Amino acid sequence: MYYIGICDDEPVFLDTIAEMARMILTDLSIDFHISVFNSAEELTEYLSLPDTSMDLLLLDILMDGQTGIELARELRCQNNSLPIIFITSTMDFALDGYKVEATGYIRKPVEYTELQEAIERTWRRQPNKLIVLNSPSHSVSFHQNDVLYLDIYDKELSVHLKDGESLRLSISLHSAISKLPQQQFVQCHRSYVVSLPAIISIWRYGIELKNHESIPLSKTYYATVQNALLNWASMG
Repeated sequence: MYYIGICDDEPVFLDTIAEMARMILTDLSIDFHISVFNSAEELTEYLSLPDTSMDLLLLDILMDGQTGIELARELRCQNNSLPIIFITSTMDFALDGYKVEATGYIRKPVEYTELQEAIERTWRRQPNKLIVLNSPSHSVSFHQNDVLYLDIYDKELSVHLKDGESLRLSISLHSAISKLPQQQFVQCHRSYVVSLPAIISIWRYGIELKNHESIPLSKTYYATVQNALLNWASMG
């Protein structure tokens, strides 16, 4: 799940940016949750709550009350490294944004393609997230970038890692897919899911991985894998 916060004290801009972000994330097949805030104070209150999660903040600079720059400065003083993209009608605060390590700027009115590029870029740079899969009997955990592929045989799922280890548990492949970042993993066979960064090449009936292992690629999924691989490469 990719968590995005959007903060702008102008309702029209807030609604427009949120709707654009929903469309972008849906098109990218990224599971997401968007939280919207009308003021820096409202956002600060949310971030102070326990168990809150946010992977990207789209933050207006010029707001009534506390400005976006002031809020960003407070977050950095708290050692909060949350990626921030400023939404602004002026570039006069570029130096201030640099000081608070802003990920980028987007000018108002926001252009769809510019927002899309910013979200894709930030999503690709997010930390190597821990994924947890649960079955009735036990759980396994692993980091998303450590996975080569997953397969299922006789109702037992195996998660194959770069270091050669395989984690096993009794859940369906569909359940596992629902927990994986959809932009990084793609189903390539009725019994296999592959990590796109692990692929060296594909051919009509197979996929070669970076550890020189080969896994099957069915005709049904060939075009899906090819398109997913092209999209992944274009985001690099």
